[in-house]
Amino acid sequence: MKEVLNIAVCQCGVVWEAPQENLARLQAFIGGYLEQCGDNDRPDLIVLPEFFATGFTSNTRLAEAEDGPTLRWMQVLASFSGAAVTGSVPTAAGGKVLNRMYFAAPDGRTEFYDKRHLFRMSGENEVFASGSIRKTVEYLGWRIGLNVCYDLRFPVWSRRTSSNDYDLLLNVASWPSSRMAAASILAHARAVENQCWMVFCNRVGESPENSYTGGSLIIDYKGRQTGDFHPDNETGPGGGILHAALDLDGLRRFREKFPAWMDADTFLLT
Repeated sequence: MKEVLNIAVCQCGVVWEAPQENLARLQAFIGGYLEQCGDNDRPDLIVLPEFFATGFTSNTRLAEAEDGPTLRWMQVLASFSGAAVTGSVPTAAGGKVLNRMYFAAPDGRTEFYDKRHLFRMSGENEVFASGSIRKTVEYLGWRIGLNVCYDLRFPVWSRRTSSNDYDLLLNVASWPSSRMAAASILAHARAVENQCWMVFCNRVGESPENSYTGGSLIIDYKGRQTGDFHPDNETGPGGGILHAALDLDGLRRFREKFPAWMDADTFLLT
């Protein structure tokens, strides 16, 4: 159990469809940050963007097996750093191609969530299969909900309920700069309505069709932004790591003092 969870949100650039190069650059990017950390601010959780190894591509040739090299890289990083590592990877499983968000813990445990809402405006829904199961992982006494990019726009899917309870909601994204005003509003709304910590991890740089300017966020259960940004252009301009210490006791006390969750509407997902 950790009452305070140190989190490192990696706002990195991504070279288009170049997984080996991206993983090598991320290794240097994260390794440099870890070398600067003291004992009190060393991360417990490292968050990477959606498709951090490839860019937001629909090229199915880049889809990896469930034990593919990007997941293995995440597992090695988790073991080396002593922190859980999470981010999404194009994955081929069960005869489908999925936008799969992995959560690799330093003890070797790995869990995953398959993105539910596929971005039809780019044709993601024509290539990838949609997930159907919400996912919460238990880590260091925290309940952590997993969420990918476009999922952020759908509050019913993300709603904190007795069957989908969490303290922290993670959204890993490839969210273009042209729609960042919406991303900020949506992330703040998810934090407030669910009375939870909210993390939005976005990339920087260019892809063939979009520009990305980061805008990663750590938001508390009252809708207040927090965190210290450490600039690092190792993976591209605008890159860096957003760090914050998340307090579980403060969250519990706020939910007890202001129990809006007790008046939430019930619903059935279909």
